[in-house]
Amino acid sequence: MSQKSSKRVRRAPDPECAPTLPPSGEAKAWHRFPAPAVALTVLFLAFLFVPRVRDNPNLLWTFAGVGCALLAWAALLASKARRTGRLFRIERAPILKSHYIQASVQLCVYAYWGWYWRDVYSEIPLILSQLVFLYAFDALLSWSRGRDWRVGCGPLPIVLSTNVFIWFKDDLYAYQFLLVAVGAMGKEFVKWNREGRRTHIFNPSAFTLSLFSIVLIATGTTHHTRGIEIASTLALPPHIYLEIFLLGLVVQYFFSVTLMTFSAAGVLLLMNQLYQWSTGTYAFVDTNIPIAIFLGLHLLMTDPSTSPRSNLGRVIFGGLYGLANFVLYWLFERWGVPEFYDKLLPVPFLNLSVQAIDRVAKSGLLGRFTRWEANFQPRRLNLVHMACWATLFLTLLVSGKVDAPHEGVSIEYWKQAYRDGKPDVREKLLKVVQSQTEQGSGAASNELGMLYLEGDLLEKNRAAAAHYFATACERGDYGGCANVATQFLFLREARSDRDVALALDSLERSCGRIPDGHGCFLVGMAFESGRGRPVDLERARALYRQGWELGDLDAGRSLARLAPSNGVGPVAPNLPPLPEPGVKSVPKWFGGLHPAAE
Repeated sequence: MSQKSSKRVRRAPDPECAPTLPPSGEAKAWHRFPAPAVALTVLFLAFLFVPRVRDNPNLLWTFAGVGCALLAWAALLASKARRTGRLFRIERAPILKSHYIQASVQLCVYAYWGWYWRDVYSEIPLILSQLVFLYAFDALLSWSRGRDWRVGCGPLPIVLSTNVFIWFKDDLYAYQFLLVAVGAMGKEFVKWNREGRRTHIFNPSAFTLSLFSIVLIATGTTHHTRGIEIASTLALPPHIYLEIFLLGLVVQYFFSVTLMTFSAAGVLLLMNQLYQWSTGTYAFVDTNIPIAIFLGLHLLMTDPSTSPRSNLGRVIFGGLYGLANFVLYWLFERWGVPEFYDKLLPVPFLNLSVQAIDRVAKSGLLGRFTRWEANFQPRRLNLVHMACWATLFLTLLVSGKVDAPHEGVSIEYWKQAYRDGKPDVREKLLKVVQSQTEQGSGAASNELGMLYLEGDLLEKNRAAAAHYFATACERGDYGGCANVATQFLFLREARSDRDVALALDSLERSCGRIPDGHGCFLVGMAFESGRGRPVDLERARALYRQGWELGDLDAGRSLARLAPSNGVGPVAPNLPPLPEPGVKSVPKWFGGLHPAAE
């Protein structure tokens, strides 16, 4: 296509319907066959030899099936072109700053995040495969629509932005390719006239993430994705808030979207403070702004093409995003929906409202209020906005509101709030316990076992309790080992004999080394009863004596029971006489909300 005709196509009111047939003398041989798309598909099929793909039959068939579908699509277009004389032309699209700057910023997030959660690096081959797929898909879609294929950096931010929030698991990875394809189709098909030109309505990645989120929530299939893991592991790198803030400044400088991030953060902080004043606890459990939401404030809602043009419109847009995040988080917590969806759902709905927001911002009293902005250069005014946002963020950083230890991280904090009867605490306590258990905490595993044993926050399940007690013991938690022994000796329940042996060994090693005598009592019971240890009354007496010297009443009663007629006095100078013989009918549990579970 000549330069003149190329310009004419770009100026057409609806380029999707513009003709692409040049004079036959201008056509090259490869224009008669969709060779670039076929080459990209062959490159895509090369990922079949990646070990992760090759070793997983479901993933292998997914790549083979998607590759064959692309080849079939190309063959169909080639067959049609032979009948119609259609040519497959390529046009080099301008390299847009909104594409390569956002992609560069997202890559920096991946690099730092992946250093502390190596699954990110393991995902790189699959992310690259999505990128190759999307280029091939975009080429075939353009030619199917009767247009030249405009090659640029457009697929980069779609793939990178989508994958920073949702990954489908390997067995269902076909949906990951569908995820990025829907983002491209949303940009291609869903358009409107804005400021005299035809443009896409939705941020492509936000559109597909929101659409898939609705489906996943409605079908209860979040477990087929790694979305929860992604949202939780984003907080693993130290100073991640600072990194995202600094990267966000790059986007804000080039695209003047500072007010959106600023106002969204301000509304979230305000709502969180109001919630804290009214309930005495924290809305977001262990932080003032969750890291996944903080990332969304900078890299998800700030697409300059689908956001308001006026400064006041950006303030309204960002404020509504912050408010929507808070409300959705609150609702999802009560409905049992994973809260990480809160940042994904609002953006497309806000994209639909940008023209109305701009009209409101420019009309009436608000319009008169903002006319003073015309006296300042937009670039300088944006620098002022960036300075205001930097001041707010640094205040949050120094005061410990973000990127610092938060008292909501403590399980004990939420246990106390639960005992005090504060509202909206049950879900938050359970969330903290489960989250820390997944991160490898032995103490949290023990607490989760207690929750299953008590049957208050979770449905009573002694088998699950035994599992988490054993897990806590394996992770070196004294309370978990004590609870394994307690459940075995009193309730005759355990996950395995190995768990019991491990727990008793750990308690015996700890006897006399830590200021708690109950472990000595439990091992003494094992030696006395012959459960988990061979019968050895002398060893049992010695352990009971150690436990009593450390102040354990059950150990003292057991020691008195083994020698009831000897008039045994104090076993240590500072201890009272032994109590009456007998053992408590209710065992002592370590952790949990109550002193005993039975």
